[in-house]
Amino acid sequence: MIRRGLAAAAAAAMLIGAFALPVAAAGPACADIQSANADATELSRAAYDGSQVAGRFFLAADSCKQITYRLVILDDEGDATPIATGSVRGDGSGPVVEIFISGVTVTDGDVCAYVESTNKRGTKTFDRAPADGCVVLLDDGTSPAGGKGF
Repeated sequence: MIRRGLAAAAAAAMLIGAFALPVAAAGPACADIQSANADATELSRAAYDGSQVAGRFFLAADSCKQITYRLVILDDEGDATPIATGSVRGDGSGPVVEIFISGVTVTDGDVCAYVESTNKRGTKTFDRAPADGCVVLLDDGTSPAGGKGF
């Protein structure tokens, strides 16, 4: 009897697993931020021109309507308070997200950026890139063309 119950439970778990959505470490695959596109020909990156930050990053699956994608700008590496943020809600149109933030000015010529995916209320973070810290973006021409990767 116990053996039959265990077999039924295992079969049910396999059946449920077959219909479950792919999941990133902390959420659905559409919240999983990738360092590059699927064939690794384009990197997830950001660029700063002294007044605008442009971010473009790839996901493990097409964006989801229940996920908010956010680009966060800090004045300096190690800062905790953002000086600017921009966000978009997923629309299911593909695995790439682009966010532009205008009016970003600082006195020292550099900013630090990271991206994150959250639930639509922003109360739960599913993924963040880079996982720790942020990517320094320079406006003086020393950043590689097209920005730096996440």
